[in-house]
This record gives sequence, structure tokens and C-alpha cells, in this order.
Amino acid sequence: MVAVNRLEFSRLFGDTSALYRRCFRPLLSLGAVSAVVAGGTGLALVWLFATPLLTALVSFNPAGLASGALLATGAAGLASMLVTVQCGAMVAQVAVQVADGRRADLRAALRETTTVVPRLLLPCLVLSAGTWLVVAVGLTVVLNALRTVGMSARADRTAAISGILALMGGVALAGAAAVAVTWWLRVKLFLLLPAASLERLPGFAPVKRSWQLTRGIAGTVFGALVVVGLAEGAVVGLGGQVASVLVTPSLAAGGIGGLVTLVSQLMPAITVATAISTAVATFTLPFLTVMSTLVHRAVTGYRLTPLMSA
Repeated sequence: MVAVNRLEFSRLFGDTSALYRRCFRPLLSLGAVSAVVAGGTGLALVWLFATPLLTALVSFNPAGLASGALLATGAAGLASMLVTVQCGAMVAQVAVQVADGRRADLRAALRETTTVVPRLLLPCLVLSAGTWLVVAVGLTVVLNALRTVGMSARADRTAAISGILALMGGVALAGAAAVAVTWWLRVKLFLLLPAASLERLPGFAPVKRSWQLTRGIAGTVFGALVVVGLAEGAVVGLGGQVASVLVTPSLAAGGIGGLVTLVSQLMPAITVATAISTAVATFTLPFLTVMSTLVHRAVTGYRLTPLMSA
């Protein structure tokens, strides 16, 4: 028996890879379901709302932006999040099955996780609503600021340039803060799914549990997420280069007709890029969930069979 209460960066990847290979097919199927739902939902939103979104931006219409495209994105994001929660909970169950020397059984994993989505529905709702609110408020502020700058440009061009520079600086700072908060939450909620799936905690209890268990190991978790993220970004970036070859948007005419033409020209490249990112997520989503399951077992004092690396 191998104790895993000490987390070492290299060993964490070795153990995750070993376990991932042992139950590759069932994990790949779960990852594919989650990734296809997320990618398909995102692509459908682009098809349905890209033109209205651009129209709202060009016409400085915050109300139309927040109540139309962003609201639909929030609702679709919530549905995709719930599918990911269900698939991730099943991945954690399959990982434990194989780590304990049993056969991977998707039906048993589904039976063990039938209550996960109802138990995590409220936290998912809060996260989705909070994200929509922050983005809606942020875009409303930016659009109103742009409108003010545009009006002042008619009277004082120097003041308008200063206003644009200040706005760009504010947007950059807000973007950096959003990235920092997103990564901080990814680290602190890294053990959310195994806590909800294996410990059967309700409501916000898995959030609190993950927050507690990641104390002292945040650096290791952050490093693991960065390594996987860099690998994922490299593949998706290469795919984006391929997608960019498919289309070179021409100068579109002004007005709504020009926006529709621009969106139509970009759709082949967007579709290819989405397909590539979906394929990558099919592998990385279950890999990270298996890793989080191993970390959860490590920090809660479980022991694994000799299946894991020594």
C-alpha cells in the first residue's frame, strides 16, 4: 500500500497519468459528453446571438446586451455547468473504483451520483448569476464610458483621447483582476467535485470543504493547473492558426448588413476552432478531475493500491 498524504508535483502527474490510462475509455466518454455539450452550446450561442451582440455593442445598447445575448449565455452556461458537474462526479467515482482495484463501471458511477446535480444546483445558480451580473455591469459601464467619450470628442479632442486612455487602462486592470480571481477560484474549488461526489456533501458544503482542503497545497494545485493549461493552450492555439487559414474576412459594409456578413465570414473558422477546443477538453477535463480525486484522497488520508507510482 502506498500512502499519498504527501503531495509531490511530479508524482501527482505520474499517479494521475497511471490511473487515467487504467480507465481511459470510460473517462474519455464522460469527457466527451461534457466537452461536446459545452462546445455545442457555445457554438449555438454564436450562431444565434453574434449579430445581435455586435449590434448592441455598436449601437451602445447596454439593456439589449444584458437582457439578450448575455442572459442567454448565462442560461446556457448554467446548463453546460450542470452537465459538467454530473460527468465530473462520475469521473471521480470511476477513478476511485479503479484506484481501489475494482472494474470501471459507469452504471455504478451513475447510481452513486444521481443526487449530485440537485445538491449542487444552488451553488451553480449563484455562480452563473454572479458571472452574468459582473459581465453585464462591466459592459454597461464600458459602453456608457465610450458614449461619454464620443460626445466629449466633439468639443475637446485632447480630453477625449485622455478619456480613451483612462478607459483602456481601467479595462486592462479589470481584465487582469478577472483573470486573477478566476484562477484563484479554480485553485480553491479544485476539490469541489470529489468532495461532492465521494463525501456526498449538500449545497455549499462541498465549496467550504474544497476551500479548507486546499489550504497549504494551493501552490501545487496552481502549478498543476498551469501545466495542463499551457499544454491545452498550445494545442488550441495551433488549431486556431489552422482555423484562421480558412477565412480572411473582407471589409464589411456599414450597418446591420455588414455585421451579418462579417459573422457569416467568421463562422467556418469559429466552428473549426470550437471543434478543436472541444476535442482537447475531452481529454483534459477528466484528467484534471482524476487529479483532483487523487489530491482529495491524499489530503483526507486515504491509501491507494500499488496501482499508483511508487
